[in-house]
Amino acid sequence: MLKSIYYIFRYFPFYYKLFRDYKKTIKYSKLLIAEVQLLFPNWSSVVNTENQKRMKDYILIQTLWTAGFCLLRGERIKDNELKAVVNISALAPFYDDFFDKREMYLENIHELIENPFEYNPKTDLERLFLEFSKRIHENVKDISLCLENAQKVFNAQYESKKLVSKELLDRKEVRRIAFNKGASTVICICNMLNKRLSEKEERLMFQLGGVAQYLDDVFDLREDYIEGRQTLVNPITNIEFLKTSFADEVKAFKYHLIESGYSKSNRMAFYFPISFLLGATLLCFKRYEFLESENEGGFDIKNYSRHELVVDMDLWINRLKAFKLASKV
Repeated sequence: MLKSIYYIFRYFPFYYKLFRDYKKTIKYSKLLIAEVQLLFPNWSSVVNTENQKRMKDYILIQTLWTAGFCLLRGERIKDNELKAVVNISALAPFYDDFFDKREMYLENIHELIENPFEYNPKTDLERLFLEFSKRIHENVKDISLCLENAQKVFNAQYESKKLVSKELLDRKEVRRIAFNKGASTVICICNMLNKRLSEKEERLMFQLGGVAQYLDDVFDLREDYIEGRQTLVNPITNIEFLKTSFADEVKAFKYHLIESGYSKSNRMAFYFPISFLLGATLLCFKRYEFLESENEGGFDIKNYSRHELVVDMDLWINRLKAFKLASKV
């Protein structure tokens, strides 16, 4: 507790900057959604409740860690950068659905990203996607670099379709595909900023993408199980082994963070929003451990509902627990 209080006072200027970026993110995202909603009288049927929540979560998490990355560089996130990140975060849930849940030609997905001003939408969902895609093009300075990285995200997303298999895949291959999926997204977002990544920064963000993929897979555990998708956490055979493998990846991330060459103060400013991702993942693991103990030491996902598996991170008590757990990683 004393250590946490020390960090709060020692790095308060950085945390205050992040808080201001948080407020800017909330303000812009509210204006954005209100503006886009006016174009869709049937908003609730175009964007279901689940995707509205996912949109909100993506926006907050991805914008804040990106703002933290700017602080790592000794900078503040610029207005155009924040708008670009908010918009790519807003379209992320639908991008996932285009691959996983909807019959959509791959060239159409390409066009939605690369040529939003010329593409002729065929559905309301495509029209909605284009609204966010257009704003990305308007706010990213190096759009060619952005599209080059978007192609890598596309390739990684397409390759991840291999993870839907009735046969048990090699875990090293699952990790490779999962890490590429998470890392390509993180690197793409960073290269939407006005200054492109250095080699050291790219290594750091690749590792962060893999670590972040754990959280994504944890929250989608039941859905992935039902769809037969193997991930970093599915199938679960042993919770302790899962925790150990996650801790090893976090350790590698911290190593790359130190190797980045930035000052300790700047590293702490970046690590603060990242710690929420780590803590939320650990909190889910603790939930799994509890379910495992209730089932005499065994964890069988068939026995649990989605409600039992998911930890509600909208609750402040769970957010506090997450930060507390992250301090122990």
